[in-house]
Amino acid sequence: MCDTIVVPPTVPDGLMLFAKNSDREGDEAQAIEILPRRTHAPGATVHATYLDLPQVYETAALLICRPYWMWGAEMGVNEYGVAIGNEAVFSRVGPEDGPTLTGMDLVRLGLERAASASAAVSTITQLAERHGQGGNGGHRHAFHYDSAFIVADPFEAYVLECAGRHWAVERVTGPRALSNRYSIRTGHERLSSGARDAARDAGWWDETKPFDFAAAFAAPRLQWAAHGGPRARRAEALATALQAEGTIDLGDMMHVLRDHGAAGERPGWRPGGLWPDTICAHGGPGPARRAAQTTMSLVAGLDRGLPSIWATGGAAPCTALFRPFFIETGMPVDEPLPTDRYNPDCLWWRQEVLHRAVIGDHEARLGAYAPARDALEDALIAEVERARLQARDRSAVDRRHLLDDVAKAAWNVAEDALARWTRIAEATPIQRPPGAFFRYHRRRLARRAPIPER
Repeated sequence: MCDTIVVPPTVPDGLMLFAKNSDREGDEAQAIEILPRRTHAPGATVHATYLDLPQVYETAALLICRPYWMWGAEMGVNEYGVAIGNEAVFSRVGPEDGPTLTGMDLVRLGLERAASASAAVSTITQLAERHGQGGNGGHRHAFHYDSAFIVADPFEAYVLECAGRHWAVERVTGPRALSNRYSIRTGHERLSSGARDAARDAGWWDETKPFDFAAAFAAPRLQWAAHGGPRARRAEALATALQAEGTIDLGDMMHVLRDHGAAGERPGWRPGGLWPDTICAHGGPGPARRAAQTTMSLVAGLDRGLPSIWATGGAAPCTALFRPFFIETGMPVDEPLPTDRYNPDCLWWRQEVLHRAVIGDHEARLGAYAPARDALEDALIAEVERARLQARDRSAVDRRHLLDDVAKAAWNVAEDALARWTRIAEATPIQRPPGAFFRYHRRRLARRAPIPER
């Protein structure tokens, strides 16, 4: 389960704000990768997660966050300021026989091949019609689903929802969230040519009525079990309220991704429950919660010249610090890519150690360092935004040096803070542990990794 949010600017020269929590299985480590612009030989092919397809001549530079075992990405931003996030949705259209593109493949292909949000939508819809979309998106357990996307650039944003090879597109006009449920009703701007006929022939649409894409194609029981509707409404309400208070910014979007719902605002909240009903998710036992751990979070301010990109590097945003990344400088440090085996040389697993410590008593242990985390994050945002604006007026070489220095300095500060906060969390006495079933689930994940006892 996932949540993606976009907030268009309301002031001249404001940034289009994009944010996403990627929710997957609790030990399904996710990598941050920065890939350069590349050219490819005529006739070249690219191997996506399950199939090969023709490669284009040039692919854009981009930052992606991807499950370690997949070719595709849950979310990302390219050098042109295009951002795409994927959501699992559940349709009445059954999975195809044979390999298809996954929703994550389509995210990466859209980012590699498009210089605008509109072009990315066209790229994704053409590929979905030609090759199909769906496939097994599960890590340890088979998990077939259709895909929906928020696609944005500095000037416009769209929601794109797929059901098999059928799709609908709707333009975004205000704060919009997408959360594991079909949301495009009769206001679609573009629609696949066969969608109406397929829905009518299957008995899902009465052609005497306006065509409602969600009502026609959504699988009601699976959509209800994903609890996407309440999360989307919560995210949109938070973003709208923040926007009404003034100009919403990067820090506000990080705040939204850390939300645990109305219950999380009350003293004594702790992770648990049966359903994936919070934006910041901590997983749990059972099929509905198994794939509902926030394993990576990303926030971006979309600028065609120099997008502002921030990611946690691991689970979960309520416990983590967002760090800055610049596509043109590459990764701040050279680390191995994570897998589902514990490796302290990987940021994802270092952050997971902190996350595991915090959820031992979420309120007490997070409270021991969260004020310092928030203050550091505010300071980093201010410093990075100053540098980003200064870099616009620099030569290419000076610009790269400036941004590289800033990203590496921020990484070092973040690493020092991560180690310190882990020690603080582990030393804070547990007063209110989570429930027994949740603890059992976390112990199973720890044994599989395995994470050393601390």
